[in-house]
Order: sequence, then structure tokens, then C-alpha cells
Amino acid sequence: MPFNPSLAVLYGCFIRAAYTMYGTNPKNLTPAPSLDFPAGYELTAWIQMQDFFVFGSTGPVFYGFIAHSARDANLAILAIRGTDPNNDLEWWDDISSLGMTPFRVPNCGNVGMGWEKIYETLEVVERPPAEVGGAPRSLKAVGSFAAQVAEHVQRHAAVGGTAAPSPTYHTIEVTGHSLGAALATLYAAENALTHKVPTVDALYTFASPKIGDSIFVDKFNSLKLNSWRIINQQDIVGILPPLLTYRRVDTEVTYDSRGKVAQSIGCCHDLTTYLHLIDPINPLDKNCQPSVLLVSR
Repeated sequence: MPFNPSLAVLYGCFIRAAYTMYGTNPKNLTPAPSLDFPAGYELTAWIQMQDFFVFGSTGPVFYGFIAHSARDANLAILAIRGTDPNNDLEWWDDISSLGMTPFRVPNCGNVGMGWEKIYETLEVVERPPAEVGGAPRSLKAVGSFAAQVAEHVQRHAAVGGTAAPSPTYHTIEVTGHSLGAALATLYAAENALTHKVPTVDALYTFASPKIGDSIFVDKFNSLKLNSWRIINQQDIVGILPPLLTYRRVDTEVTYDSRGKVAQSIGCCHDLTTYLHLIDPINPLDKNCQPSVLLVSR
């Protein structure tokens, strides 16, 4: 399928909602849908993870969600936010990815160590339907993150009124920004290689770093996913890690923020910048107007 700018903006709006929900109260693991949550979709599960530091790991942190279309119980969106610029532990997660470790699926090369460590902690926590009530339910016991997502998607389709949900019909669309883009790519790879959810309909990532070595990238590209890696040419994250052992996954779509956005590291990387570059009707962060001179934040 060709790159679709309108879909890219829609997926970016899901990530923006994840940032908003996190920013309202970073300690809240199960935040309510934000006011900017895309219309026509229902929040059905939260995504939690753990940050790492030199001596261990933190407790869980809200990092994204799964939403389902109100019109089709079989269609899900998985959105993962990126690094909090004010959280030193999350920056450590990025830096620790300079090292490599084998990807969880055998014979598929190596990926960034920090991202793989975080990926191992990803947890799907189901949101109980309003008409049923009850406490949020973790699916960690099901297995890997891909297995948890598949379990949730199938359970929601059954509860959502599909009389006999077909195991070949469920689809999921995946999106992430920055660190979230790396995690989204790992999920899409694991899911496709282990056949958890039958169809990953699309993978749209924003400001993704390089994920793994040539073996991993070749394996990923051979999956022929509808994968789009959206990059601002002025965003340094797109060229990280700066090591020859890392390569980029397909397929790259580039934009150039010169003259359109304040040229600070933060503004060139900001999600609102990406959405503005794809469609200028989307407003920039007020601090990233091209007439504003900033130091990186």
C-alpha cells in the first residue's frame, strides 16, 4: 500500500493522546482518555513498561494504549509514546541502546539492548467495559507482549459482539514516536514472525532511531509489512545510534523542517513538528515557531 499522509496524521493523533494522558499525571498507570483522543475509537487497554537505570529498574510507567474502532470490534490501534524529555531514566533507556543483544525470535539478528530490555517489560492491562465494571486486568501471565496484544484483540472482538470471531480476521495498526517507534517496530516484527495477530495492517513510526543490525533489518524487510518510517531530516534521532552495526528498516519517508520549525534538537524531534510537516494545518508547538530562537530542551 502507498504511503498515506492522512493516515499518518491520524496515527500521530493517537500518539499525541498518549503523551497528553501521560502528562496529566505521570504516576497514573491507567489514565482516562484525553480530550484529544481520536473520535470513533474506544480505549480498551493500557500499555505499561519499566525504565532501566544502572542498578536495576523502576516500577511500571504508562506508555501507550490499545484502542478499538467503535464501528469494527476486530480493528485495533496500538500507540506507544516516546521519551519524556524531562525524565532522565527514559533518556538512559535510549543511551543504553548503544549496545546490542539478540532479538527474541531466534536467528533474527541483534537489536538495541535498551529497547529489547524495555520490550521485555511491556504489559497489556485491559480496561474493563463500562457496563461490566471491575478492576483493570493485566495480561502479563499470557506471555510475551505480542502474545498479550493478540489475547486482548481476540477477547475484545468476542465481547464486542462478533458472534464467531474469525482467527484470521483481527487486524491491528501500529504506531509510535521516538523510543515508542523502536518498541512498535519490535512488536511488529515479533508478531509477524510468531503469527500472533494475523494482520498488522500498517506500521507508521515517527522519529524512529535505527533498530538493529543488518540481519534483523533484512529479516524485518522480508516480512513485507506495510511499514513507513517517517523522518525529519533535521532530527538527529533518525541517525542514532551512530554506529555502523545499526541499519534502518524500510520504508523511509523524509521531510525537511528547515525554515518551517525552530531548529533546536527538541523542536526538530517533537511529534507536533512531524504532524505539521505532513500537513501544515496541524499546529506547531508554540515554542517551535520558526521565528522563535531556542536552545535544545
